[in-house]
Formats: sequence, structure tokens, C-alpha cells
Amino acid sequence: MIRQLSTALLIWICLSIAVPVWGADDPLLSEMTDKFNALTNYTTLLDSEGEGERSKIFYTYKKPGFIRMDFIRPHKGAMLIFNPIKNKVTLRPFSKWFFKFNLDPGNRLITDSKGHTVDQSDIGALIRSIVVCAREGSVTPLPPETLENLVCPRLRVESTMITYLLWIHPELRLPIKVVKLFSEGEKEIVFLRNLIVDASLDDTLFNP
Repeated sequence: MIRQLSTALLIWICLSIAVPVWGADDPLLSEMTDKFNALTNYTTLLDSEGEGERSKIFYTYKKPGFIRMDFIRPHKGAMLIFNPIKNKVTLRPFSKWFFKFNLDPGNRLITDSKGHTVDQSDIGALIRSIVVCAREGSVTPLPPETLENLVCPRLRVESTMITYLLWIHPELRLPIKVVKLFSEGEKEIVFLRNLIVDASLDDTLFNP
């Protein structure tokens, strides 16, 4: 009986002080991976800031990797579509009624200063990067926090070079806010606002 009580007390203490989990063994991190693998599409308003710049993009994703970005800020009216079958990006800089460019996803014209590319811009790519970070470092549960009227579970995923702070949708179990901290002191913040999963999407959305 004493042994059982001691074991229960030890477990309670461990949960209370949120001991880091080494590797990618955190159940919430695994759940995020499973939820992304199960979905077919999603839409969200990407609201991000970093290095003194801010951007807003209406983002549409459909498996096996079709991506559409409608830019609100900066480059209002620009549209970008990635076709994973052809591995090509179509960029319309002004509106769909004007000329377009067909580019490789790694083209520097559409790659940001951190090397982010269109074909690796979806939630699945984000989660995979976080899992790699977790395998190299630790995962620490943080106290829940309210974000846009949602009480979100939170995680801190830390490795030598990068630290992620994650706010996770309580029902969808996908990240809706990500703070990325670099060892050099730089910081990126991304909100995935109005995240909707498995909506009815018209395939013509991804026609360039």
C-alpha cells in the first residue's frame, strides 16, 4: 500500500512540475501528427511577423500538397499556386487577370530570407520540423492559455539551434500560434487564424 501511494505521489509531482520529455515522445506532439495525416484540406489566415516585417496571406491547402496563397499584405492582390504533381509554382503578381510566371518552388524570387519555400509551407511541414527539433532536444508541456476565445494546450519544443512555442487548437489538435526562436536571437511569430479543416473546396481554386 505504501509503495502504491509513493508511486502515485511521484507521478503527481512529475506532472505538476512539467518535466521535459526527451525526444519526440510527447502524446500531444504525436496527436498533431496524426491529425494532420488524417485531414484532406484546410484553410487559414496566416498572420505572421518577423525581422520587422508583417504579412497576411489567405492560405488554402489540399492533399497531396496543392497550395494556394492569396496575399493581403504585402503585395495585395498577388496569388501563388503550387502544384505538387508538376512540382511547379504559378505566380500572378497583381491579379489573376494579368500575366503569370511559372517557377520552381526553390526559386529565389519566392523564397524568403530564412529559406522558407512554398512547397514546405504547410502545417504538415511545420509539424515535421517540430518533430525533428524534439528528437534532438526536449518537449515541455506549458500551462494552457486562452487565444481567440480558445483554451489552448501549449508546448515548448527546444533543441540547440531552435525553440518552438506552440498554442494548439483544443479540438482540431493542430497549432494555431507558433513562436519560433533562433539561437542568434531572432524571432518569428505565426498565427493560423480561423483554421478550418476538411471544408468543401472547389478544385478550380488550384487552377493557375
